[in-house]
Amino acid sequence: MNTKPIHNILGLAEIEPWHESVDGQLLLDDLTKKSAYVVRVGQPVAADNGENGEAATEAPGVPRLARYSCWCPKILASIGRLPDTLSDRCIVIRMQRRTHREQCERLRNLDASGIRRQCLRFVVDHREEIRSATPAIPERLNDRAGDVWEPLLALADLAGAHWPGVAREAAVHLAQATQEQNPMGSLLFDLFCIFSVSHKDRLHTRTLIEDLAGYADRPWGEMLRGRPITERWLAVQLRPYGILPRTFRVDGYRARGYYEQDLHDIFRRYIPKSEIEALNAEVERERLAG
Repeated sequence: MNTKPIHNILGLAEIEPWHESVDGQLLLDDLTKKSAYVVRVGQPVAADNGENGEAATEAPGVPRLARYSCWCPKILASIGRLPDTLSDRCIVIRMQRRTHREQCERLRNLDASGIRRQCLRFVVDHREEIRSATPAIPERLNDRAGDVWEPLLALADLAGAHWPGVAREAAVHLAQATQEQNPMGSLLFDLFCIFSVSHKDRLHTRTLIEDLAGYADRPWGEMLRGRPITERWLAVQLRPYGILPRTFRVDGYRARGYYEQDLHDIFRRYIPKSEIEALNAEVERERLAG
């Protein structure tokens, strides 16, 4: 694990304009890449292996293009949902506007100097342990979420006491909340629910659309942009995953639709295992009760 000192922390209050620019996409989409950088015009800066302002020329006193590393902690704020390219690279914490009954301290009154010194002292004292740490990653986290949470889990393990358990519980909870708010993830989960409840191995697209209409307030509804769900729209969403509709007969009616077997692999890859197990258990309980 990297323990090289980082001298910058980037905070962006509104990421929408940044994500619409080329530099902004480089800066935001490569959050976890040490090689990510932006180019700016500036004064000569000592070369440092491409980091912290590697100058492109050596002429003294002349403004020149320089590369600045984007490898640093970032705090991003956005109104609404983060773009998919960002949300699965971040630890997403959803905030709400406080009510008039809720009291909280103003950020401007925060004196973080003591906490900053304590954090620095902790890292200095435990540098080698942090460098060699390989914390256990909860199985319920996907690979990318595991990568994002790994440094914090390593620190929690070093802190000891109740922190290792609390950190992993938070990781699973926040990652699951992010997945639930992901439009495509929520669409796949709703399709999985429809197939599970129907107890059928194939369903016509028309049937799926009728059932999905009852879930239109889910995050995937944002992708409709106010338009009604259609067979073509559903086909477009599933095509990038290699899922294509097929023609078959159900109850004497021949039409295009989807086999649960064709969707099984993306269900397994993109829906958290805990959600699949919970739904299967609920369906089984209803079956036994009925």
